[in-house]
Amino acid sequence: MSPYSSPQTVFSIEQARSMLPLLRLIVADISLSHRELTERRSNLRRMLRNHQGKSRFQVYDQEIISIQNDLKEDAANLDQYISELERLGVILRSAHDGIVDFPTVIDEQPAFFTWQMEQADVTDFHWANESTADRRPLEAGATSRGC
Repeated sequence: MSPYSSPQTVFSIEQARSMLPLLRLIVADISLSHRELTERRSNLRRMLRNHQGKSRFQVYDQEIISIQNDLKEDAANLDQYISELERLGVILRSAHDGIVDFPTVIDEQPAFFTWQMEQADVTDFHWANESTADRRPLEAGATSRGC
């Protein structure tokens, strides 16, 4: 069985780098949507806590339902962005920080090239059994194999 959770594309460093213009757009949308959604959910939870058991606020029930429906729609849109990344063969590791992994093989070992939203280039990697927190700089001698 592959070290990856499902059959995926294996990227060369050149392939990963060539995707950056598109990924910058998608990941920026994901990160912004994720942050806004998180903030709006937090605000709704606060509203609901303050609203609980207070019959005088029944007038706001419809507004709360509307906000909940909007949040469901926004979450579905975020899921579509993430699905778009998955179709491209990359893995979103952090929506908040805009971290993406590209499955690869380095020195015949399963690994991931890692790119973060603010980075100009793909310069890091981590082994498949490590997290993105364990990433290290790509070395000039390491060879990757793409499909």
